[in-house]
Amino acid sequence: MKKTIVVLLTCLIAYQWYVSRTPALTQSISLKEVSVHQGDLVLINKQTKIQQDPRNLSAVAKQVSETIVEPDVLLEDHVATALHRMMQRAKKVGVDHFRINSAYRSGKLQQALYEEYGADFALPAGHSEHQTGLSVDIGSTRGKMKQSKEGRWLAKHAHQFGFIIRYPKGKESVTGISFEPWHIRYVGLPHSTKMYEENWVLEEYLNYLKQEHTYQIQTAGHTYFVQYTQHRTLKIPVTPVFDVSGTNTKGFIVTSRLHK
Repeated sequence: MKKTIVVLLTCLIAYQWYVSRTPALTQSISLKEVSVHQGDLVLINKQTKIQQDPRNLSAVAKQVSETIVEPDVLLEDHVATALHRMMQRAKKVGVDHFRINSAYRSGKLQQALYEEYGADFALPAGHSEHQTGLSVDIGSTRGKMKQSKEGRWLAKHAHQFGFIIRYPKGKESVTGISFEPWHIRYVGLPHSTKMYEENWVLEEYLNYLKQEHTYQIQTAGHTYFVQYTQHRTLKIPVTPVFDVSGTNTKGFIVTSRLHK
């Protein structure tokens, strides 16, 4: 009898905790006009090919003027803005020897690199994140990134600005790519924070969402509620601030910023 009561109390406490962590889902949104192949969380890798080109590319040099930027480096506009904020923060703490080497590449350029350097150094057209306008290669003028102050700072702080180290050390069996401390990918908040805290790469994060469907997190002074769905309509918390991203496979990720 006592064991039964303990089990019931445990279940009740767990239920109350779950309810307290799940906001009321009373706002209906339609995803009928949203492409599953667009957004900050699209998966591009050796198995999954890019399906749509970037929508709003802008010159990185115009925004990141205090950093050395190679000519004609382009990123999605909101990613370039986030990169600028990150470079400014780094400079304030004395980390200011970055070099922006490469960002968006057309399919034609990516294929040329693949044919010139081979599979050990480049991915074929359609399978490189550089074609999304969401990824950027960042170097240091003081040496190799894995040994430089710039590389160490990015590894520790990039997630605060929505970026992740896309191909970290120890995750080669998941990503299929060797450690690249210079390859930075934008996924946005709070996703970058969750991945950093759990030591997940994008593949692992998307698998987590497909299994759990929802989670709530606090970061950068805001509370976020994240949902995964394969449906074209969804109930979300009442909020004017939410973002939708396709995964490039099946499903969408809806991120709501809650009023707290």
